Amino acid sequence: MDRIGLVGVGYIGTEFLDRLLPDREVTVYDTDDGRVERAVDRGATAADSPAAVAEETDAVVMAVPGTPEVEATMEGENGLAGSLSRDQLLVDATTTHPDTSLACEELCAEAGAKFVEAPITGAAPREGYQMMIGGTGENYAAATALLDVLSDAHVRVGPVPDGTILKIGLQMRYAGRRALDAEIVEFARDNGVDPTLFAEFFGMDVPENYFTGDFTRDVEGLGGRAIWDKDIGYARSVAHEEGTALPMNAVVHEAFRATRRLADDDEKDASALIRYWMALNGAEDRYE
Repeated sequence: MDRIGLVGVGYIGTEFLDRLLPDREVTVYDTDDGRVERAVDRGATAADSPAAVAEETDAVVMAVPGTPEVEATMEGENGLAGSLSRDQLLVDATTTHPDTSLACEELCAEAGAKFVEAPITGAAPREGYQMMIGGTGENYAAATALLDVLSDAHVRVGPVPDGTILKIGLQMRYAGRRALDAEIVEFARDNGVDPTLFAEFFGMDVPENYFTGDFTRDVEGLGGRAIWDKDIGYARSVAHEEGTALPMNAVVHEAFRATRRLADDDEKDASALIRYWMALNGAEDRYE
């Protein structure tokens, strides 16, 4: 596959673009014109719609924020669904509600195209970017060469939407650990104990900015707070449908949601959680 399409060239999409270029022709589309311009500067070709991306490529990769954006990309005016060709490959690296992956697989099947879900993480203890693949064995085999380029490692979890379920489970863990770390750091500090000992003495991987109060965002896009609000919301929706009890997950989700009134729109998850804890305990001037 020498002609690859990218729908979404934010933080992850740009990572994909840099991995694909210069060995392949890459056609991109994004609702943000500035992102498209940056992609073109890197060597990509711009398209004016998702449909145009599909028409010019052998395989298409979606890397957009979540379910609403995937639905708009697939089924909206000039969407992908009406322009995919037989045996064309669609890789969705977006973390969505599992039902969204199932709907994408069905739309691709109607067009005779191949679909795999491939949510991605770069926050695991394992170095690099890893993809969790949901799809048939045949479609996974067809996508393997492209997945080798897009990620440092990938694994077929099972059929759609198993890859998405596994990714949402990871998000539950990431968010839960961040929330707990914020709480123990502020608990120690509020009681006159140096919280850096959690990291420096015990070797815990508590983020350094929890100690310094420097929460400058270093990643373009939704940011951890918004991503975890979205993905934990997906987890709770699935759990409700399946009758799975997730009491700890519910508490973490409510903590993240409560930060909305205390943090700026572009503030990172760490600062939002710590501000929430401080507000609950009357310690809002901690970093002033």
